[in-house]
Amino acid sequence: MNGIYIHIPFCNSICSYCDFPKQLAKRETKEIYMEHLLKELSSYEKQDWFSSKWALKTESVYIGGGTPNSLSLSQLERLFQALKPYLSRSKENTIEINPELLTEEQVSLFKRYGINRISIGVQTLNPKLIQIIRRNHTEQIVKEAVKLLKKCGITNINLDMMYGLPGQTLKDVKQDVKKILHLDVPHISYYSLIVEEKTILSYELKHSQTQLPDDDSVVDMANYLTKKLKKRQFIHYEISNYAKKGYESTHNLGYWSCFEYLGIGASACSYFQHKRIQNPSSLVKYYRNEERICTPISSKEAKKEFMMLGLRKLNGISVDDYFQRFKTYPKDDFDLVSLFKKGLIEEKNGLIRIKEDKIWLGNLVFEAFVGGAEDEE
Repeated sequence: MNGIYIHIPFCNSICSYCDFPKQLAKRETKEIYMEHLLKELSSYEKQDWFSSKWALKTESVYIGGGTPNSLSLSQLERLFQALKPYLSRSKENTIEINPELLTEEQVSLFKRYGINRISIGVQTLNPKLIQIIRRNHTEQIVKEAVKLLKKCGITNINLDMMYGLPGQTLKDVKQDVKKILHLDVPHISYYSLIVEEKTILSYELKHSQTQLPDDDSVVDMANYLTKKLKKRQFIHYEISNYAKKGYESTHNLGYWSCFEYLGIGASACSYFQHKRIQNPSSLVKYYRNEERICTPISSKEAKKEFMMLGLRKLNGISVDDYFQRFKTYPKDDFDLVSLFKKGLIEEKNGLIRIKEDKIWLGNLVFEAFVGGAEDEE
């Protein structure tokens, strides 16, 4: 399978924890960006390898950001029109939205062009925490957004949530989980907060303006939400992702399974033909096509990525799939003995995976793949 990712780097406000490439922008800036984004897409479409592969075999389109629904209706329609050949054929078409910006006109446009999955940025429904992380929604706004999508026939909805937020307690997480379960959506992404450099939150922590929960509290939060969601028939299929059966994210599973994907837009990354291409995050450099970094992926690096990304999935990696790709076996390329002895991983029915009760120790497993893997090139 192949996927297409479109990056829209604009937001109406900046969250305290966010280090994704984004900016506040006027309509004119967005218009200029759209010109260059569609020009980049067109440049790929003129190449034979693209038209023979992506045009017919795209299984997912993902429009992320930033905040894609901060674009105007005419800008969104222009984007969807350019993507129409792929949206019409792909299995899953996702757009990320902020709930306070969602309108019935937007949803109508989504429906018309085959957008069939919506990912709503929520993070928390706690009013105090919303203010701390500088979001602009309320619990009621989120409820109304979900209701509007369902009314218009879009039921494949994901809620992006976070735990480990500044000042957050286990009680807060329990209340959030209870509320989002009442919204009755089929997919929930629940990410542990990671403090990134050069963010508002990083500054606030360095200057003792806020405080994070301790590690034990964060583990308690993770264990609680996993237990609660599984009790409500959500499948824990990746470290941070939960879905009702049949609603697992096709696009993200493509990333974790090392399938090829094309990234369009400033800061977007592509992976195809044994190479990775990274677009510049600066709009000026993106417009000039400067610093577009192309990195060949060696067999050694490909094996590492296959293991590290694949082991994020609760099902782990298929030994047969590994052999089909590399003509070797994981045990030939990596020292897995210590991981088995420590009880961190297991092999069942041709799958190597992190034990479910050790999933929060994933970093200890991933460290084993930083070295190792013979390079055959």
